[in-house]
Amino acid sequence: MKRLTILCLIASLSLLTTNAIADETYTCTDGPQERIISVVYQDQEAKVPCEVQYQKEGVTQTLWSAQGEVGYCEEKAKAFVEKQSRWGWNCVDSEAGS
Repeated sequence: MKRLTILCLIASLSLLTTNAIADETYTCTDGPQERIISVVYQDQEAKVPCEVQYQKEGVTQTLWSAQGEVGYCEEKAKAFVEKQSRWGWNCVDSEAGS
């Protein structure tokens, strides 16, 4: 009986867990330093809600988010990648492998 209860609890928790998926990820480097800029979706099909996450020195923060405006996070991420490049960082699209 306890085993069944535990299995039901685990199944319920897994259904409640949000599966955020990073669709666009850019890795920016400057010597040994690395920054990661990612567009993260709650729903891969709808593309919203989304967040632009920035990882620096092991700390991740959300810079921008959108609840209903498709394309907002992608535009913000690309603009931030361009800014990083102007500052001397070498940024590549991690999905493209370049």
